[in-house]
Amino acid sequence: MKPNKKMKKRFFNLIVSAGSVDGICSSAATLRVLCEPETEIVFTQAFTVDKIDPTTWKPNRQVLFVDLAVNNRDEAMTVEFLRRINAAGHQIIGVLDEHCREDWEKAFAAADLDFDLLIEPVTQATGEIKSSGALLLNILGIVDEHTEELLGAADAGDKMNFDTHFGRMVNKAVKSKIADDSRRVYLAKHFAENTQPDETILGWIAEYDKILKNHQEIIAARQDLSDGIVRVVTTGLTVDMTTLMSELYKLGTKVVIVEGMAFNKSVGHPTLQVSFGASDNKLDILTAIKAAGVTASGFASKANIEPTDENSALAAVRALLQ
Repeated sequence: MKPNKKMKKRFFNLIVSAGSVDGICSSAATLRVLCEPETEIVFTQAFTVDKIDPTTWKPNRQVLFVDLAVNNRDEAMTVEFLRRINAAGHQIIGVLDEHCREDWEKAFAAADLDFDLLIEPVTQATGEIKSSGALLLNILGIVDEHTEELLGAADAGDKMNFDTHFGRMVNKAVKSKIADDSRRVYLAKHFAENTQPDETILGWIAEYDKILKNHQEIIAARQDLSDGIVRVVTTGLTVDMTTLMSELYKLGTKVVIVEGMAFNKSVGHPTLQVSFGASDNKLDILTAIKAAGVTASGFASKANIEPTDENSALAAVRALLQ
């Protein structure tokens, strides 16, 4: 794909972006070079676009999707989202996404919309471009140092590498309150104009550093149950569960048992729960636990159970590992 000289103009005034580091940094770069002043940003996920109401947007928005894939579990949700945007009087004129061009072509066709875009998606499985950041850099060609660094951080972040200048700050600031999309908006807008964090962002980063300290305490206090199984307690501590589990797996752990507070859908509030997680996502601990007569939810490599069933579940997992 050759650089597009037309992309030196400012076309967009509303961004709908995934909330990943790739999405945030690519959105910041887009704000710098391709968006009108006061462009709005809506952060979402492919499977939550049904919660967005385009009728609440300012009139006649020129919309760019960033790092947003078609919902591959419910393609009709994406199609309906496209229809709702169009029905509200807005126009989708760009899809900056590396996941699957063919999925977007099908979604636009199903929504009866022309696939006539200023920025077109690509398919990472069959091409060299693997992130939205890399796609935008490829389209823009030569950019200023700030924009190039944002897009480099976006590309690295898509590979789960957060060791870049922007990637490190964005990742920490988001993860200390991961459900708060207003932080993502703040970060994208701030780093579109600035290379250094302000006091607000530094505060969010400090919150995540405290979470990482909690991880150290939890890991130091872990209980070795043999057979590659360890047990940890997170009760009373804020954690980033994805990072904590990764840190435990890196120690050679096969299965991690976590005791802690988690939201319980059946009662509508957090309760004490126990979960089993396997480092090998092909290890079907959920089926093994259910076969032992234990009520469990989750997916193959992760099972959630009631604390009273822990011993029975542990016996089933231990037998599976033999």
